[in-house]
Amino acid sequence: MRWHMFSEELVTVGRIVGAHGIKGELRLLPLTDFPERFKDMDYLDVYRPNGSFWCRLTINSIREHVGKGQFIVGVDEIVDRDAAESLRGGLVMVRPQERVELPDGFYWIDDLLGLTVVDCDTGNNLGTLVEIMSTGSNDVYVVETEKGKRHMLPAISEVVKEINIDNGFVRVHLLEGLWE
Repeated sequence: MRWHMFSEELVTVGRIVGAHGIKGELRLLPLTDFPERFKDMDYLDVYRPNGSFWCRLTINSIREHVGKGQFIVGVDEIVDRDAAESLRGGLVMVRPQERVELPDGFYWIDDLLGLTVVDCDTGNNLGTLVEIMSTGSNDVYVVETEKGKRHMLPAISEVVKEINIDNGFVRVHLLEGLWE
């Protein structure tokens, strides 16, 4: 068996939360905004909570666990409840290129972090996007200046004017009183 730690590039999309029934089916909790992705997957790469690779499981059946927000997954490698239960806590991870393709105007958080934030009115470099906070109504971008001071900008169309992942910047319009 080969052992390796997951790199920061892997993305967690689910967690095995236990066994279902006596035939070795797994209860899988989606940790993604796109749980339907599991219906198109052929296998699950499972990692231990400490980051080490655990196993690859070949999916032979998958169905929604109605009302639970989970999937019931049958795999070729597991045929009894004890073996399924032993995988409890395992994290299902994928490479970034295996993520669901987002519609235009939507971005992965890890693609935004580290972008340079530029004032579109003055052209000044305001700092680096270091954190994205989800508030419910809209996200908030946390921008850190070169001096280490942090400012919060609402991720709304009146403020965020352009996101350019390829060239590494976000252009923003600072509303009055927003940067003080």
